[in-house]
Amino acid sequence: MSESKVSAPGFSRAAVEELSRLKGEPDWMLQLRLHAWEIYENTPAPLGRRGDLGTLRTVANFKFQNLNPFTLSTPPHPTDATTEGGIPKGHTAVNRVPTVSPDKSGVLENVLEELPLENERSGLLVQLNSSVVRSELREDLKLQGVILTDLDTAVRERPELVQKYFMTECVPAATSKYTALHAAFWTGGFFMYVPQGVEIEEPILAQVWLNTPLSATFSHTLIIAEPQSSVRFVQEYNSLAAGEDPALLSDVVEVYANREARVEFSNMQDLGQNVWNIANKNAIHQNDGSVTFVIADLGSAVNLETIGAGLQGNGSAAELVGVFFTDHNQRYAIHSLSDHIGLSTNAETMVKGVLTDESRVEFDGMIRIRPKAQQTASFLSAHGLLMSKKARGEFIPGLEIAANEVSASHGATSGQIDEDQLFYLMVRGIQRPEAERIIVQGFFEPVLQRIPLEHLRTRLRRSIVRRMSGGYETEADTWIDAQERWEIEGVDEVAIHLDDSTREGNEDIKLTEY
Repeated sequence: MSESKVSAPGFSRAAVEELSRLKGEPDWMLQLRLHAWEIYENTPAPLGRRGDLGTLRTVANFKFQNLNPFTLSTPPHPTDATTEGGIPKGHTAVNRVPTVSPDKSGVLENVLEELPLENERSGLLVQLNSSVVRSELREDLKLQGVILTDLDTAVRERPELVQKYFMTECVPAATSKYTALHAAFWTGGFFMYVPQGVEIEEPILAQVWLNTPLSATFSHTLIIAEPQSSVRFVQEYNSLAAGEDPALLSDVVEVYANREARVEFSNMQDLGQNVWNIANKNAIHQNDGSVTFVIADLGSAVNLETIGAGLQGNGSAAELVGVFFTDHNQRYAIHSLSDHIGLSTNAETMVKGVLTDESRVEFDGMIRIRPKAQQTASFLSAHGLLMSKKARGEFIPGLEIAANEVSASHGATSGQIDEDQLFYLMVRGIQRPEAERIIVQGFFEPVLQRIPLEHLRTRLRRSIVRRMSGGYETEADTWIDAQERWEIEGVDEVAIHLDDSTREGNEDIKLTEY
């Protein structure tokens, strides 16, 4: 049997000290946590701007004190690859997942048996609630000096790296009230170190699973890529806890791409709609370093997400590809920042999403070009497709330019499907639900083609079809067949219909060149 330690509800300084004591942490980490707690107590919650859709205010009103700050579990065999696993209702064999303990205590009885990319991955990390329960890395990579482990182990065995990189520059604890709370209560988490010149072709897979309601999980990912190294990291968030009792996932991802390093970070969030998600992902780029973020958001009741790129080094490059699909009463607030600091930097942000039912999405994207960031090229594009008259979306791009030798452009649109395009399909014998699905597929496909991993593209296509139709047979029966019936390249931003009844504020912002 597994053992677990569930904290009492509520966040406090005493809870911070108890967490650090249970983990047996060194004093420097305890002091870091306590300093972050002071910042949290003295920092007001962000409330958003006047007239927005209210997501930030909704998060500020969340009853954090009703949650247990941590649930520490010790699995019986955390690295045993032969342990049996099960498939919960609503999941397919593509994702074998842990069987939930009958006592619902958050204890892991059976670890994962089959996972995506089984024969194509370089390493594996699995976190259940507040604890990492499985860690694997190919032997040849270990011999080259690659480190893949849980963050607690890194604190003990590589303190010099953790002290240098953990929430110091990439995502400082003082970034916001929520990052300060995260720094005070982080639990579990993943640590990846790639030595100079090491190139990892097959992706690393990391999964975070939640199965305990009324609990808070603070997962932290720290990736350090030394000069001329490369790595592909795939991280997935899932939950199994049913019912209406809420749970919280606070996730911070810090990526350091040193000189000429290349990092691809792909993230798929498919949490249940009783989970609140607060995420902050950022990357620091040194000379000629590049980082690609692929972000797919499908689940959670409320999703507050910040994604950034700090292009400090000359010649560095950043790419953000974002996809989301919201339904029911979901609330999303997504913020992106391309922060150009060095010379000759390049960044591209492309975000697309579909809103149905009474969901609401706010997107704020910013391109910031500092005074010395000459010869910058930066592009930002965000588009939302509304499938319901009750859905609401605000897509607002921004530019802050303090240099004079740059090329920067941005654009955003949101609106309903064009009825003329629906009519075009329906007169050819296609029923309206399928016609809408074809248009949605055409809307998403150009951005899906930008996703480097075929596995993730397939997962997203299936998830989108499932959300729209309630189920699927195979990818060929759904996505590919629709492409053959109507050439999807003709259904991109033009699928959005903006007229006086759907346009609000700055929803239609034309591309501007500087």
